[in-house]
Amino acid sequence: MQDSEAGEIPQDLMIEIAARLPAKSVMRFKCISKFWSSLPLSTHFCNRFLTYQSQQPRFYMSLVHRLEYTKSLLLSSTPTTTCQSSSLEFHQDLTIRGMVGNLLRVLHGFICFTVKSEARIYNPSTRQLVILPSIQESFVKGYPHYFSLYFICHDPVSDQYKLLCVITALLSREGLDEQEKEELASVPETISEHWVFVLEAGGSWKRVAKDFQTPHHPSRLQVTMKNVLYYLAFTDSSQTCVLVSFDIRSEELSMIKLPPPPGKRLALINYGGKVAVFDFSLLKENGLVDLWVVEHWRNKEWSRKTLFLQPCQMHLVTHCFFT
Repeated sequence: MQDSEAGEIPQDLMIEIAARLPAKSVMRFKCISKFWSSLPLSTHFCNRFLTYQSQQPRFYMSLVHRLEYTKSLLLSSTPTTTCQSSSLEFHQDLTIRGMVGNLLRVLHGFICFTVKSEARIYNPSTRQLVILPSIQESFVKGYPHYFSLYFICHDPVSDQYKLLCVITALLSREGLDEQEKEELASVPETISEHWVFVLEAGGSWKRVAKDFQTPHHPSRLQVTMKNVLYYLAFTDSSQTCVLVSFDIRSEELSMIKLPPPPGKRLALINYGGKVAVFDFSLLKENGLVDLWVVEHWRNKEWSRKTLFLQPCQMHLVTHCFFT
């Protein structure tokens, strides 16, 4: 197809047609003309393409090699247009190497994972892998035992994808004598920093929330709603559990403490437009779950709902394995 031929069809219609094509076809057609070559770089086209792709959901499966992460695999199911199928077919041609599966996060078709505490962004549609630069200016990284956790999020107002990195170090007092412990009494056991990377040309890491005074160790439990990223964290060695909010647009942080006592098996969910902590620690033993809903963030108001299974339903969870 020549450029002159493509001009016979309105460009908006061409974009709608291309957005319905498989990703492999779009990438293959880049050599046809300047129009097709520019499509993957167009924000409007990418948004339309993701809209149609979301109507044909994929299932991603990460197979992790515990001893050698370079042998880990990422598999993707074939897009399905019907809900009647009871089986999924997986493709291995979308496999990428060096993935730490338990740090895998997926957002709008982009996959974020880490290799040796450094972030990677992978686009399965275009098979493009972006290796983000390391955070060189981090103060916390100067400690021998630090941990980096990444969250990928999207600001719909500015149409920007951002990566939030929380770097944490735990300062253990084990093995110290009483005098050394006394000297470190004023030093917090946990220190943390927050960094943001905007996924755009020329992007770089910048430190945010420098005045946030509560260091914490983030967990992998997260939920995003109303342009705010929420994640669970612990503030000290006594495992005080808190809920942290990150405003994706303003890049500000705030925190509220969970009502005591939180269980060991928790999840974050969107409950009727409100962030909620789903505690299923007693589900297997007693058939009970607690739902803690944030009713008012600034006033730190929670509401509690207790749900329970009937005795005739206990067999549904008796032989389940919960993590």
